[in-house]
Amino acid sequence: MYFNKRQQGLTTISWLVILVVAGFFVMVGLKVAPVYMEHFAIKAALESVKEEPFAARKSVRELKNMIMRRLDINNIRYLTNDNISVSREKGKTTIRITYEERRHIVHNASLVMSFDDSIELNPN
Repeated sequence: MYFNKRQQGLTTISWLVILVVAGFFVMVGLKVAPVYMEHFAIKAALESVKEEPFAARKSVRELKNMIMRRLDINNIRYLTNDNISVSREKGKTTIRITYEERRHIVHNASLVMSFDDSIELNPN
């Protein structure tokens, strides 16, 4: 009797393709993870300002300085006062931080991440 043998499993080239694709995603993940960790620190700094007593009564300059000190403690130095905006309308104070991060991936390709976070301070 003659039995046909069927191919089972992946070839070496298939494994290489899978490893290259998986390696690319791991590399992108390693470049993106620190950006999001810094983003969570920025959000925590905003939330800590929200918990500050009488924060809504402070001037715009004092609020920006409070945030910048908190960011400095977390070693986030690329944000400036230009990235922070404070607006007051009808007794409500809103603080917004907007910024953009670019991370080089390969050759001439970069990954651009835009962030826009805001909080509203409770009037005291």
